[in-house]
Amino acid sequence: MKIFQEIINFLFPSFCLRCKGSLSAEEALYCISCLKSLPILKAYCRTCGTPLNESLLQNFSQEELNFCGNCLSEKPPFDRVFLAFKYESPIRELILQTKFNEDYALSYQLGRLLRNILPVDPKHYDVVLPIPLHPLRERERGYNQSLLILWGFMGVRLQRDYLQRIRYTFPQSELSFSERKKNVKDAFAVRISLVGKKVLLLDDVMTTGETLKEASRALKDAGAREVHVLAVARA
Repeated sequence: MKIFQEIINFLFPSFCLRCKGSLSAEEALYCISCLKSLPILKAYCRTCGTPLNESLLQNFSQEELNFCGNCLSEKPPFDRVFLAFKYESPIRELILQTKFNEDYALSYQLGRLLRNILPVDPKHYDVVLPIPLHPLRERERGYNQSLLILWGFMGVRLQRDYLQRIRYTFPQSELSFSERKKNVKDAFAVRISLVGKKVLLLDDVMTTGETLKEASRALKDAGAREVHVLAVARA
């Protein structure tokens, strides 16, 4: 019984990180009231993920912000973007903790928080995947935080190796804008046919979007009909 309670406490912390009040079974990390204090990204291009001026929401809903100048001039290989937060405190610190502090429970909870923020139903997709790490990087880190976030978002463990990272790359955060595209070129491969499939691809942070673009190209090359990307935060 004690072990069972420890597992419950691990997966479902009882207190809001901000106000320390009790959380309901549906809430994750923050209570409904404190969610309003988080840096939610309210306006962005739904096609490419470029953040937009929030004043646009006076005349358009987020669902109507389907195109911007960037994606009109160069449409990305993915078809739709869902973003939850700006890469600002406290979300930035939570993501860094999931990446480098081996906080598996926090990764899972970020996935549950994501589910409470974004109107994305995984049931509308044939395949749901995390951005993979290269096997060497995953052995160094010991886990893939995007996989754990996806577990929390879905509520179940999923097949994770349909999409593989076949080239060991430098961390994108350490590279300039121009270097990032070259760094991830041909870094991904797909080991199954995705002909006619609708795919949802999850990553923790979207910065320039080059990693998600390259992974989406690989998914499209494998026959995917549509690729939608979802990220916890946009830097």
